[in-house]
Amino acid sequence: MPNQNFSNSEELVLIEWSAFERPQKKWSKEFYSSVIVMAFLASVIFYFIEGIMPVLVILAMLFMVWAMSRTEPRTERYAISSWGLKTQERTYRFDDMTSFWFETKWGARLMRINLAGVPWHIVILIDLEKENSIKKIMTERIIYQEPVVTWLDKLVKWMGDKVPLE
Repeated sequence: MPNQNFSNSEELVLIEWSAFERPQKKWSKEFYSSVIVMAFLASVIFYFIEGIMPVLVILAMLFMVWAMSRTEPRTERYAISSWGLKTQERTYRFDDMTSFWFETKWGARLMRINLAGVPWHIVILIDLEKENSIKKIMTERIIYQEPVVTWLDKLVKWMGDKVPLE
């Protein structure tokens, strides 16, 4: 833990950056055709097993994938202050954070933070040039801990390698 007590002092911004609100990847036509075929097959199977509700859930997920890929993410301002992580909508206090780590997804660098309360987990895109500064500031206040890779993670990665959707 840090030597200073930051929670009772005046808020000071330690580092700021701008980034998209979420990672985005442009999918090919092959991806969409593969996903639509799999969704159709799963819908037919689930319709005969359980009825219309699972089919509606599959269609909603299909629409969400399409809508997120077609909607450009907004640029947001992020800051780490002496109190915690600030986004445009909310401040997440260091007291509510349990651990964090970095990872890469679709060519973007992400900082993932586990929280003690709702929403339990947040994902922030970071500026690659400021990663070391961000890590230094965050490790003074919360634990840097990458999650353990489970058998399910390995299975999903293996399936993604063996059954490419593109």
